Amino acid sequence: MSYDNTLRSVLLPFLLIIFIAIGALIYSSFYIVEPGFSAIHLRLGTITKTTKESGIYFKIPLIDSVTMFDLRIQKALIETTALSKDLQSVKVEMAINYRIQDAQHLFLNVSTAFEKIIIDPFVQESVKAVVAKFDAESLIQKRHEVKELVISELTERLSSKHILLVDFNFTHLDFSDDFIKAVESKQIAEQDAKRAENQTKQVREEATQSRARAEAEAFALKVKRESLTPELIRLKEVEAQIKAIEKWDGRLPRITGASIPLMPVLGEMHKKNA
Repeated sequence: MSYDNTLRSVLLPFLLIIFIAIGALIYSSFYIVEPGFSAIHLRLGTITKTTKESGIYFKIPLIDSVTMFDLRIQKALIETTALSKDLQSVKVEMAINYRIQDAQHLFLNVSTAFEKIIIDPFVQESVKAVVAKFDAESLIQKRHEVKELVISELTERLSSKHILLVDFNFTHLDFSDDFIKAVESKQIAEQDAKRAENQTKQVREEATQSRARAEAEAFALKVKRESLTPELIRLKEVEAQIKAIEKWDGRLPRITGASIPLMPVLGEMHKKNA
């Protein structure tokens, strides 16, 4: 009994190890390609095939190996420092979306480190080249134009490495404190100048209006003076006398002292009305 127990205690762990090893070999004989991925199948370091279709595939344990590439849209966050045309230092943070077009080409040239070796330096170089074409203030005002130039240059450079640029965006453009203060001071000065210009325009407009009114009044007075002919003056005197007669109540004025004949007065009024 002791011999059997000893044999069993030795064989059981050994058999367990064998079963585990066989299970591991069987498990490592298959690999799964998920949707949106590409599998580079290597045998002793040589590419035998590239698989893009999802599913389960067989490989020889310890001889074959598989490297997976994600073909879906991927995102990279990159930071760099660039100099503007007027030599202002600009800290640039950006986000880039890209997609791998040829996994086998990338594997043969840079393996899986393509983001560090290709994308990161290409993005930094393109951004620095474009930023150097604009002064610092224009980078703020023409941000969309700067972005389009970067996309144009970066698309061409990445496509040569079989990488498709999907989208590019600036997340931050940070300038030095001195530059920001200078921009704020300039904006305040421009606002003050604009306000002064508006006030000057307002004063000029009011002066123009006052002059126009004065000229109109002078012209009206001139016309009025020229229209006062002797005949018109005589007519206005007659009209005034007629209004005085219409208002007379028929009573003669009482005058104390020397008597004044009434008829000559009425006669004189009749002559004036004739």
